[in-house]
Amino acid sequence: MSRSDTKPEQRLVLYVPQLESLLREAACLPPLIAALIRSGRPQTLDRQSPQAELASGVALPAAPLTRRIDRPHDASGTWLRADPVGLIPDLAAVWLQADKGFEPGPWKRELVELLAEEDLDLDLTEHGRGYLRLDSPPDARFQPPWTLAGNSLEHCLPEGPDARQWRRLLNETQVLLQQYRQGAEEPASIPGSLWFWGGGALPDPESIEPRVCRIVADDPILGGLADWLGLPNRTFGRNVELQAGDLVEWPSRFEASAESNLEQLQEYLRPVWRRLRLGRIRELELAGMETLRRFSVGDAWRVWR
Repeated sequence: MSRSDTKPEQRLVLYVPQLESLLREAACLPPLIAALIRSGRPQTLDRQSPQAELASGVALPAAPLTRRIDRPHDASGTWLRADPVGLIPDLAAVWLQADKGFEPGPWKRELVELLAEEDLDLDLTEHGRGYLRLDSPPDARFQPPWTLAGNSLEHCLPEGPDARQWRRLLNETQVLLQQYRQGAEEPASIPGSLWFWGGGALPDPESIEPRVCRIVADDPILGGLADWLGLPNRTFGRNVELQAGDLVEWPSRFEASAESNLEQLQEYLRPVWRRLRLGRIRELELAGMETLRRFSVGDAWRVWR
């Protein structure tokens, strides 16, 4: 992401996690949304860490950030997420489903014991997120869960010098959980495997200059970022009064169509766009998980005309 000279207190960042998929799925775009997409030049965000890049300007690992939310008294050091995923096999491939949760069951104890044999301490939290404490970041590239939808398992496996170990562990957890699924009354309640991602340790927060002054979001990564950066954080509500310096996560409604979601996003954007045109904020950023579009006061007047 290219740098901007705008001060954090003069910038408003609107983060729409589903933006790219909404734009792809919509048959037609609302006028303001269409104008913004036409006029804004997209900048690519870091695939592994878009939330951190929006808040801090640098890529940061997700695991130690969400650990600050789940285990605030035990969050320092190097962590790797180990989350449940669903595996849906068909004749062509095994497809990934990232939104599985940890349901009660004896398989959880078996997973802990399996990973303990590798000197790995698996911590499954009540929020459905799993963690492994590591001595150092693994030399491997993992795929974050938001990249899994519509992809088969073979195209999302870890890569890099340390990848063999994590591929093996992924396979072993898959075999163990499959045994439980075969004898279960409700096999859908048991995940297909653990998914490893988001590993690393955080730098000294004093070395990072936040790009925003407040975070308004439900995303646990953004919540962890707010805590780590010492920024105010509140959950999103449609009646939240936006202010310059905010990073706001706008959640889509999954039960609504892409067109309906974009219409609602347009209504949310209208007063923000007016404030930009009047110079009450100096810069607006509209971002998804993949790209960011940046608009100045001059851009607002050109689009309005």
